[in-house]
Amino acid sequence: MKEIQKVIAEIEIKVTKMRTALMHVRTENDSLKTEVRQLHEKLSQREQEVQDFQKKYDILKHQQEQSQLVVNSQKDNGAQIDALVREIDDCIGRLKA
Repeated sequence: MKEIQKVIAEIEIKVTKMRTALMHVRTENDSLKTEVRQLHEKLSQREQEVQDFQKKYDILKHQQEQSQLVVNSQKDNGAQIDALVREIDDCIGRLKA
């Protein structure tokens, strides 16, 4: 009978230790779940920031392309004006001759 009581007592001790360990694991698990949730929120915020920056980048890139077109157009206009001035000078030169 003493042996059975001893075995029961050992089992109770092991069960108590296992319960304590289980409580610690559950506490750690809850803590990790909270951390994961916070990290997901931060990730969502970063993804939103990336999208916002991508939109801003696209807008700035488009503006830069448009300004480059204006500059190129102005260069073309300048070249055309120079050609017309040379042609006018040539015509004046012919008229004088």
